[in-house]
Formats: sequence, C-alpha cells, structure tokens
Amino acid sequence: MPSDSFFFSIVRDPAALARSAFSYYKSTSSAFRKSPSLAAFLANPRAFYRPGARGDHYARNLLWFDFGLPFPPEKRAKRGNLHPPRDPDPQQLQVLPSGAGPRAQTLNPNALIHPVSTVADHRSQISSPASFDLGSSSFIQWGLAWLDSVFDLVMVAEYFDESLVLLADALCWGLDDVVGFMHNAQAGRKQDLSTFSNTGLTAEDQQLTARARAWNNLDWALYVHFNRSLWARIEKYGQRRLQTAVAELRARREALAKHCLAGGEASDPKYITDHRFRPFQFGSAKVLGYILRSGLSPQDQEECERLATPELQYKDKLDAKQFPPTVSLPLKTSRPLSP
Repeated sequence: MPSDSFFFSIVRDPAALARSAFSYYKSTSSAFRKSPSLAAFLANPRAFYRPGARGDHYARNLLWFDFGLPFPPEKRAKRGNLHPPRDPDPQQLQVLPSGAGPRAQTLNPNALIHPVSTVADHRSQISSPASFDLGSSSFIQWGLAWLDSVFDLVMVAEYFDESLVLLADALCWGLDDVVGFMHNAQAGRKQDLSTFSNTGLTAEDQQLTARARAWNNLDWALYVHFNRSLWARIEKYGQRRLQTAVAELRARREALAKHCLAGGEASDPKYITDHRFRPFQFGSAKVLGYILRSGLSPQDQEECERLATPELQYKDKLDAKQFPPTVSLPLKTSRPLSP
C-alpha cells in the first residue's frame, strides 16, 4: 500500500466476544464443542482447550490472533487457579457509557496483565519480540507499540458510533459517509456479558465477565490500551462536539431505517426471501437481516440496497467492481511485412 495509506481496525470487549464466539463457533472449535456451556468452559477452560487443536484459536485471545501477533508459550495454570492475581494498586480504566453524557465510570480490569499505555511514532522502529520474554508484560508492550505504529485509528465496538465520528473526522468525510445499519447481530442478544459497569448484572454474569477477561488476558490488554487511546482522542476532539455528532449520526440512521426497511428494523432471517439480503446463517444463533420497503424510487432503492446488503454479498459486489470480468477479444491478424 502507498506510504500515506490510512489503516484502521476495531477491538471488542473480550467478555462480549467470548459470548459471541462460543455461540457462533460452537461446531468449529473443539474446545467449545466439548463444553456444555460458556460458563462451564470459563470455569475450567483448560479441561477443554488444547493449543493448536482444530478451531481452538477461536477459544482464546481471538483479537490477538486476528491482529497477527505472536503468542507467548503456553504456561499451564495451577489447577483451580482461574482468577487473576490481585494487584494491590490495580489500574483503573475510565470509561464513558455510550450516549451517557459526562458521567464517567471506572472499572477495575481485574486482569492477568495491567497494560501501560504505549505511544509509538508511526515512523519509529519497533524492537523485535525476540528480545523479550514472551510471557512477560514487556512482550505485550511490544505488541501494543507495534499496533500503534501501524494503525492510525483503532475503534472500539462498545463505542461504535463515537468511533465512526472519529473515523469520519480523520478521513475528512461527512457523517453520511459512515452511516449504516448493524449487520451480523444475533437475535435476542444483549450486552449482558460485557458492559463496563456491573450495574444490572447478576453475580453469575459478573463472574463470567471476570473469567472471560482473565482467560483472554492478551485481548484484555489490547482492549484496555485501545479504549484509553480512543478516549484520549475523544478528549482532543471535544466531548460536547462528539455528543452532538453522535446524536446526528443516530438520527440519520433512524431516518434511513424508517425510509428503507419494512418495519423500520432488522428482521428474522426466516422472513427474508430475497437471497441478496439474507445473511449467512452459522452457529446456534439466528443472524438478523433486512427486508426493504416496496415502492422505493430507483435512487432510494440503490442506496437502501447498499445499506441492507450483508457482508458476504457486499464483498461480491466489491469484487465485481474492482475486478470486472474480462471480455475475450478476437486476436488481430498480423499484416505481412512488405518485401
């Protein structure tokens, strides 16, 4: 890619990711397949998880894996030691619930690794991981610094709209360039295993959250780091300015949903008869999709189709646009040279 390319990515709370991955990859991961429930898996993950086993990369530190970072060697935990060690002065992660205004909350990460914010200049040289103990926090700091050197922006799924506003600002786009509909949402799914505050969560859910973050300790280090960098960026952007932009983005999305969609919201896939808009169904949960309203103008139809098209079908559209099929032309007959 050209040297001035803009790279961005996204992270998600490992607790929410664990819930989603267990449901979606139940038949793919041997660790998940052998476990009767997520609670049973997180209560004793090493009874099910085997490093290198087929599909088990879905079962631990999936964010770290997706970023292509190397893994430290497996260290078998003492039996029954499922909780991270207590830190006498644990770092606090300051968060602001999406759309909640200036009322900040704090979270004790209660994780195996308490990462320290790392800032790396985009042109700086990052040391090789070979110089670190792969089981140490220095190794994790190397991974975070390397990602900082590569990505111009890392979004946070739990603050998706805020992240979209920052993305639009960084790329000099308008909000209409980043407005869209949610895809790949599971029917009936609530953020009951993530959220930053324990308010409203049962004791069991709180325990699941803590265990999921501890088991996925590398992902938790990533998440804490990029949550901090996102909110540092928000502070520079201005929280009042951000709140205004987020409200505008959500109002635009709601208006498009009412205009484009039958019922104004996502639908159960069993009602989606048009294969162009039916999302791929995999795992144990239903993945919601969209049905377009009838009677749309040709221009509105095109815009609404783009917004409602699932990722796999959308990729096919992009492939066809970027790599159009070649048309075979008849070969020209060479004219003989004059003597």
